[in-house]
Amino acid sequence: HHEDEIAQSEGATGKPFVKYWMHGAFLLVEGKKMSKSLGNFFTLRDLLAKGFTGREVRYLLLSAHYRGTFNFTLDGLTGARASLARIDECISKLRELAATVETPSSGSSPQLVTDFTAALDADLNISAAWAAIFDWVSDTNKRIAGKTLSPADAAALLVTWDQINSVLGIGAAAEAEAPTEIVALLEARQAARKAKDFKRSDQIRDELKAKGWVVEDSPKGPKLKKL
Repeated sequence: HHEDEIAQSEGATGKPFVKYWMHGAFLLVEGKKMSKSLGNFFTLRDLLAKGFTGREVRYLLLSAHYRGTFNFTLDGLTGARASLARIDECISKLRELAATVETPSSGSSPQLVTDFTAALDADLNISAAWAAIFDWVSDTNKRIAGKTLSPADAAALLVTWDQINSVLGIGAAAEAEAPTEIVALLEARQAARKAKDFKRSDQIRDELKAKGWVVEDSPKGPKLKKL
């Protein structure tokens, strides 16, 4: 009946809306088969209430092969948060470096695109696809730290990342807006640094950290980042 089902899903052009039908393995939750009768399942509302974001849930679900049994755990979501933070930090550095460059029409890092595409072509080998991404992140961070990446190079790498992310759809981290109190502390730290009162500057930095904010000094000035 497969052909009949495809025919019923065809649009006005006669082309099927669905090209592939795949069946995944069972989902486990905290090591046990998910079951409504056991009540061992999470809704998205539950996970958001626990402080996780939609993109963290998406990342975790995209980390397992569709043919394999997947164990969905809260620890796994915490790991997803850490992995996304690695990507976000790298992309943030690239954006800062490329700030003065008009976005190019093409990207660079053809090896990433090649490896990523080859992995997904091999029966959606998502693990290999993520490995290619994190190899790219490590290499990019080394180039940024070694100051061997020009603003134009950074802009081209961002185009490549947008191509990869158009497949994954993990988006970008939402910028956390600092409260007035935190901004005031940052300004006080800058005033202390300008007066060469580095002891006071360090005290304010520690106070900011205690309140959950870290100061990152950059060529364009200090930036607040929520821990």
